[in-house]
Amino acid sequence: MISAVVDTNVLVSDLGWARSPPAKVVEAMLAGRFLLVSSPSLLAELDAVLRYPKLAPVFPQPEAVVDLVGEIAVLVEPRRRLDVLQDEADNRVLEAAAEATADFIVTGDRGLLDLERYGTTVVVTPRS
Repeated sequence: MISAVVDTNVLVSDLGWARSPPAKVVEAMLAGRFLLVSSPSLLAELDAVLRYPKLAPVFPQPEAVVDLVGEIAVLVEPRRRLDVLQDEADNRVLEAAAEATADFIVTGDRGLLDLERYGTTVVVTPRS
């Protein structure tokens, strides 16, 4: 089964705006075309982002969304702390992908996309 770490911003777009290009990522996951991979640090970031005041109308119960993602995802506990990119949040994505030997990282983040690949993990956009 194909596995992917979906970057927080893509995941938020997937869940909050059904007609956005990233929404197709959630549709593919729910259809069983790939396994979502996450980690405690990625779930914590998702929780923090969903609590932004501008997202409150879209996600009135952020903890329920985080719990759901945690139940759906294959959770990994990265054993190695990486310092590959300047953005610490991007390093947490890489850690989860490396721990799970994920096939893909799905992101819109330029820092991650510039890598194109990390080990055997290919970095793609939601439109890919």
